[in-house]
Amino acid sequence: MIIAQISDTHIDLDGPNSAARLRNLEDCVVDINRLDPLPDVVIHTGDLSQNGKPAEYEAARRLLDALRCPLHVAAGNRDERAALRSAFPADDYLLPDTLFVQYRSDAFPVRLIAVDTLSESSNQGDFCQIRAENLRAALAEDTTKPTAIFMHHPPFEVRESKYPFQFEAWESVERMSRVLEGQRQVVAVFCGHTHRDAAGEIAGVPVSSMPSVAVDLRLGSYSDELQSVPLYKLHRLDAQQRFVSEIRAARQRQALPAGNAG
Repeated sequence: MIIAQISDTHIDLDGPNSAARLRNLEDCVVDINRLDPLPDVVIHTGDLSQNGKPAEYEAARRLLDALRCPLHVAAGNRDERAALRSAFPADDYLLPDTLFVQYRSDAFPVRLIAVDTLSESSNQGDFCQIRAENLRAALAEDTTKPTAIFMHHPPFEVRESKYPFQFEAWESVERMSRVLEGQRQVVAVFCGHTHRDAAGEIAGVPVSSMPSVAVDLRLGSYSDELQSVPLYKLHRLDAQQRFVSEIRAARQRQALPAGNAG
């Protein structure tokens, strides 16, 4: 099982970096399409758009439609739920009884569950009791198949960041931890939001975030040859049912070990 992860594309058709951000996303699509073997799936872990406008999603969709493998998206704090769901419908696998962008897909060797961490009052994350019950029910549907969760806000302390705690209240992270406690089928959580490569854990499950695809917003230290190159991540499931991750420079053949671009 191979997952390609992109995140924080921040498509903004009216901003000064509009053309560059579209090119950054297109470069990732082109590079993913020439991988051999192709990933089983591409996940976008939120902030697909900058302003949540339908036109921004339409522009992103035109580029993402060129992918040669399936795509799933999570909602970021810059996204607008209704516009995101309209552009990237998940009607066939949305979790029931919720207005949040939460769903699961059983189409791959690893079960995928998208979690909505949007807050109604800030750019930081939230995970309320409704979302917790929603996730708990989804996990209970299949406790034997390896499962990966993807969401926008990382539920761990990002010490390299100016804002180490990415959620409004640590209570939300504790609530998520209680849901994941003892869920041995959950092998990884993939996040965005930090705009940098970072790693932690929750309830014993490894969690990672990644650099923003939008190069102008990327945080961390990078070699000179990567300063203007968009990055994305590849996650490969090994024989021990663990994901081994690497950072890949779009339009380059060389992959970087995760952690080298912090």
